[in-house]
Amino acid sequence: MTDFADFFGEVDFSQLKKLHLITTLSPKSFDQIKKISSLISFIEFPDIKDKKVINQISLNNKLHGKIYIFKKDDNYVSAIVSSANFTDSGLSRNHEWGIEISDKVEIKKLETSILDSIEFSNLSFDEIYRMQQATTNFLAKQPQTETRDIDLKLTDLLSSSSWTSQLNDTIVFWLKPIGVTDNPVTEDRLFNSLEQELNFSKLRPNGVKPNDILIAYGVGTTKILSVYRVTSFPQMATPEEIEEDDWLERWPWYVDAENLTPNFGATWGSHNLWINSLKDEFLAANPDEAITAVGGQTLGALNYGKDKLKLSPDFAKFIIDKVVAINDRR
Repeated sequence: MTDFADFFGEVDFSQLKKLHLITTLSPKSFDQIKKISSLISFIEFPDIKDKKVINQISLNNKLHGKIYIFKKDDNYVSAIVSSANFTDSGLSRNHEWGIEISDKVEIKKLETSILDSIEFSNLSFDEIYRMQQATTNFLAKQPQTETRDIDLKLTDLLSSSSWTSQLNDTIVFWLKPIGVTDNPVTEDRLFNSLEQELNFSKLRPNGVKPNDILIAYGVGTTKILSVYRVTSFPQMATPEEIEEDDWLERWPWYVDAENLTPNFGATWGSHNLWINSLKDEFLAANPDEAITAVGGQTLGALNYGKDKLKLSPDFAKFIIDKVVAINDRR
């Protein structure tokens, strides 16, 4: 789960008492960096951070099975053994199969075998924060660890009006707020630059990669600003740049992006494409459809100050079609 807020934003925490997550933290792999960012989003979710829900994070670095066990008042309800990872793809997009078990004796055997395999039983918040600092230090020294760029962009051979036809369900779509509550986007600001750096918070924006689509909206106005294609892996501003710019102190991570709708970005303020209105319009026409990649029908995760939200392809394309229709008129 790249960002637990995406998933937790759809969960009724008033009905949840305990949550035990058992995962991996494989040594010598880049997965460690992505995993720590994920765990930070887990422990910083308000209901967990405030200890309204009893939580435990454990590690088993040989773990490969995907098992979900459910209890009520410490009594077994059911268990699912599945091919589905606890990820956005595993829960909402991939074709996965599994079996649900209701036999309480078998569930107890299953849980016992899982608990017996744990290597580190209870990671503290302090330990996770220390590991986060270690990954930050590592990336500061080796920021291009994940880079796999090559100097070739075949999409440049396509006509500018054909890019929407290339969108499919393998592409990841993100909703990206720009601005902050104490410095909102004003309607005289233009978003028509053909190339732009889009900033993220102090947590590395894991999951964001080249060819992903970012739909930007303005904090404050909540209107859509423009649509971008990511052209780089996440990069971090240098210590010198951060020292010279207070903004980068708060938002040091960024990706390079290509503006796919610059004409719209020049006039966005005159078009009433509010993100919540678009959500309501989409759900009114598609009441059984999701708007987020994890199957939710709310933008709840963004209420917790997150700097991105993964959208369902259908909702993302719904927004893009409206933006492109205006962009291509100009």
